[in-house]
Amino acid sequence: ELKIATEIKIFEVGKRIKELRIDLKLTLEKFGARLGVGKTAISKIEKGENALTDQMFKSICREFNVNPSWLRDGSGEMFEKGPGTK
Repeated sequence: ELKIATEIKIFEVGKRIKELRIDLKLTLEKFGARLGVGKTAISKIEKGENALTDQMFKSICREFNVNPSWLRDGSGEMFEKGPGTK
């Protein structure tokens, strides 16, 4: 049961990464390049074939100003509110 829950979570996070990438209008190559990985790595994460590592999670949040709660479980806004934004 835990394994199924983990697989669902990996799949859901992958879907959010794809949603983010499309929102940013970035190709797999360009999204991956900004994180220092190839398009295959991003593609596998988006499809739920590979889990998101802690390092990649932090890199995505930092590089694209993503709300960690949204990326982790879909809660809140996609992007962090930066200084001076409403």
